[in-house]
Amino acid sequence: MTEDFDITSHHPSYDAYAPDWERMRDAVEGERCIKDKGKAYLPMKSGMVAMTDLQARDRAYEAYKARAEFPEIVGPTVRGALGLIHSKESTIELPSGLKSLEEKATRDGLTLQTLHQRVTAELLRLGRYGLMPGVTDAGEFYIAGYTAESAINWDAPTGTLEYLVLDESAEERDVVTNKWSKVCRYLECQRTAEAGFETRKWIEKGSAVDGKKKFEVEADWSQAGTRRRDRLPFLPFTFIDTMDLTPEPDDIPLYGLANLAFRAYRLDADYMTAMHWTSEPQPWISGCSRDNAPTAIGASNLWVFEDTGAKADFLEFTGPGVEAQRKAITDTLERAIMFGAQLFADNKRTAESGEALRLRLGSQTSTLKMVSVQSAAGLERCLKDAALWAGANPDEVHVEPNLDFVDHELSPQEILAIVSAWQSGAYSKVTLFENLQRGGVIDPGRTLEEEQQLIDDEGPALGGVTAPPEPTRTNAEEDAA
Repeated sequence: MTEDFDITSHHPSYDAYAPDWERMRDAVEGERCIKDKGKAYLPMKSGMVAMTDLQARDRAYEAYKARAEFPEIVGPTVRGALGLIHSKESTIELPSGLKSLEEKATRDGLTLQTLHQRVTAELLRLGRYGLMPGVTDAGEFYIAGYTAESAINWDAPTGTLEYLVLDESAEERDVVTNKWSKVCRYLECQRTAEAGFETRKWIEKGSAVDGKKKFEVEADWSQAGTRRRDRLPFLPFTFIDTMDLTPEPDDIPLYGLANLAFRAYRLDADYMTAMHWTSEPQPWISGCSRDNAPTAIGASNLWVFEDTGAKADFLEFTGPGVEAQRKAITDTLERAIMFGAQLFADNKRTAESGEALRLRLGSQTSTLKMVSVQSAAGLERCLKDAALWAGANPDEVHVEPNLDFVDHELSPQEILAIVSAWQSGAYSKVTLFENLQRGGVIDPGRTLEEEQQLIDDEGPALGGVTAPPEPTRTNAEEDAA
């Protein structure tokens, strides 16, 4: 290692995507975060920039910012999509050596299902997340998660990950002073032919010099070995992106929605400022000397002009500019609806037929399915790496995501139509059962045989209609017969 070695160096793709990740992260956080960053998201108007009184300029900008509203549409969309994807738990199968991960997958106690939700949430937010298995001092496996901002540098010259730097900086409490402060740490990972997978830790050293922080090795290279004491021949980090599992970042699924939210924020700032200055009529007086000019306004104040030709009136805004701004905001929010942000503009959409709804939300559903598939694929690969590390069979690892995002609950009319078609011989009883199960009529965990047993147990009084008794004949009818 030379003196020029910089553990904080970034991969070029990291620097290219980092601004978008920050922008998206802030949009998810919402208005308080956006306003804390001030001019980064709401530039000063030219009139404010031209003000020479800096204190007055700052007051004018703070008022301008305070009147604006950032639309809370990105965070709720992420949470709604996450709830939709994980409305049903994924199917996760593990070898016996990794069963403990089901109930405690991370060092902070997340279950494997909850970790899967965290992966999906980060894919929805930034389109990227990372997972890496680890082993505690007690020999128990866990999964460590890393946000897009944490994996700052990597190298995969042949398509296989050979080098990686992870930013593990965090707020830590000083047990002596009881104060919290940020401690900067980095984990350097590499795979070599001689040592296999190995890591070393870096920590910030002293004060920054010329604005640049200094780091030193906190713990030297440590090799990872399997339970058979073999070296681990691969770097077990999984990059999970929206379209693949490669180190190169992918596009952010909801980035367009965030841009619309920022656009609406800037438009709203101008609109509310215009409303502030034009919503109340402004009195004006002409032809009146300064000594005779009224000093108060209101129902209890009578204006009497002694000057000949003096007159008064009100200025009131009548131009179309504010209405154009209001329409621009409405149009922007309507475009946000197309991203599935919130159904906040047109309640009549709930009356759409099931087919129309599926057509309108087709692209959104495709995006959600893509995210769901990649989230499961990334978790599965990480668990397979953990299985190899533990000396278990990676083929016993399976993660099957939930891909059924459409509410298939049947209406009474649809149930009647399905049953009638079965009664007419259009399809089998098995097909009838499967349709009723998908439609939410029958418990999805119940088999056809179990349902039939329930019907039989109820008996004819509850389970079906009892056939009417055969009519009896009178003696006269018998003789006639």
